[in-house]
Amino acid sequence: MCVSCRRRSGIARNTPLRSIVCAPCWFAGGGDISPAELTDTTEDDTAAADELLAGVATLLPRTALDWFRALLASPWYQQVRRDAAERLRGLLTELARRADWDDHTSWPTWDRLQHASGWRRSSTARWLAELQHHGWLLRIEGGTTPQFRPLALQHLTGNRAAVYQLRVPASEAAEQAVPTKPDPRDPSTEHAAAQTTTDTTWTPTHTPKDLSKTSTGVPTRARACIHSSQVSPPSAAAYGPDGPGQEEKQGGHFDRRVPVTGAEMLAAAAELRTDPALRRLTPRWIRSITRTWWQAGWTNNDLRYALAHRPRPDGPAEPAYRCPAHQLRSPDGWLRHRLSWWRDTNGPLVSPTVDARQRRSAALARGHAAAQRLPYGATELSPTDLPATATERTTAESQLVRRWAREFHARRNAPRPDAEVATPQSRTSHLTQISKTLDETRGARPTAPSVPVAEPPAPTTPAPAPPHEPTAATAHERALARARADRANGPRRTPRPFRARRFR
Repeated sequence: MCVSCRRRSGIARNTPLRSIVCAPCWFAGGGDISPAELTDTTEDDTAAADELLAGVATLLPRTALDWFRALLASPWYQQVRRDAAERLRGLLTELARRADWDDHTSWPTWDRLQHASGWRRSSTARWLAELQHHGWLLRIEGGTTPQFRPLALQHLTGNRAAVYQLRVPASEAAEQAVPTKPDPRDPSTEHAAAQTTTDTTWTPTHTPKDLSKTSTGVPTRARACIHSSQVSPPSAAAYGPDGPGQEEKQGGHFDRRVPVTGAEMLAAAAELRTDPALRRLTPRWIRSITRTWWQAGWTNNDLRYALAHRPRPDGPAEPAYRCPAHQLRSPDGWLRHRLSWWRDTNGPLVSPTVDARQRRSAALARGHAAAQRLPYGATELSPTDLPATATERTTAESQLVRRWAREFHARRNAPRPDAEVATPQSRTSHLTQISKTLDETRGARPTAPSVPVAEPPAPTTPAPAPPHEPTAATAHERALARARADRANGPRRTPRPFRARRFR
């Protein structure tokens, strides 16, 4: 089956993956084929291709919502274990939300599917294969990259996600009476399809290609639409490798606005459900938990900041660890616990937006260092906030030592000027200069004047005899006398007799 058109049979071509490409697609991509291959395409190839791809008799649902409801009511889904059913529901929601409104083709990336379900790549691939095996999904095109892309798809740029089509098994459609679209290849349904198109009483949904008609409002009990943020305007250059209809909204209506009424709070709670940790909570449940903070002047951006940070009494808020969304057992308890950090005896603290504004004012008045020492929610610095702590002093000293070491290392390893580099010529010149200096120093040293020495007069009286030098006998006698004196001062200690020990 051709990987490009999925309608005609082909043969293995000279591509990195030896992909199956039909003759028309290979010729359109620049490949060489014979005229017989180009003309040998019949309608039987199309029917055979659909039967081979489907595996079971499937039909195209009328809307993605009909496909989603039929799948949740199917016996196969009811037999799935409860913990896996919750994650599978997120995967099905992502596929239905990203589906095209005409052909029901969906091409979300692997990152989106793993983020929506909480599964790893292998588990996500296994459940997608299960959906294809039971006829709920049909893979139109596999994911490709420019390096391993068939020649018929070389005109595409970037990584291309796999394309799936939402299908309903014929048995399930007949049992549950699922609304489906007629098969255009069946000649008996041509008249019925034309009549259905003209006699429909329900309002058809708009195609996502006309994004200006896409309604993004949150339904409330009020007559006026509170939440009416628009998506980005359609542009051919803005479409990425995933195609049209895959753009995200450019921010919520209450990201920087404070909801006041109950309807506005309900709409703001619906915008907070984009957080994966709050996706399992209803808007009314979120509104009942966060109503107090909205009444204190908080916005949705402040609440998102509070869920990811924790306030400090000696400075700005610090980041806090967030466990993955699929590991939360009680999202409402987690939300109350995170918001309890931002409450005191008087109620909620000031919003992070107001605290940032106060820190900017303190930085302009007293400097950035003073603004960093300002406690959360405070407007003025107290004398107890200004002295540096022992930890801050140690940190400052270590920073100074590191900076001095970097400067010393830079000076020591800096390239020296050419005048200071030692060469044979400079060595000879320095040696000559040193020798000259030594010679001048020796020549300038003063000498003592020569004075005639007078001869001593002849002695008239005999000189006294020199003292008698001690002889060896005299030294021996003195040593004996010293030994006798030492013996007389105390008794002589005899050494203890040595006795050999016997081993028992």
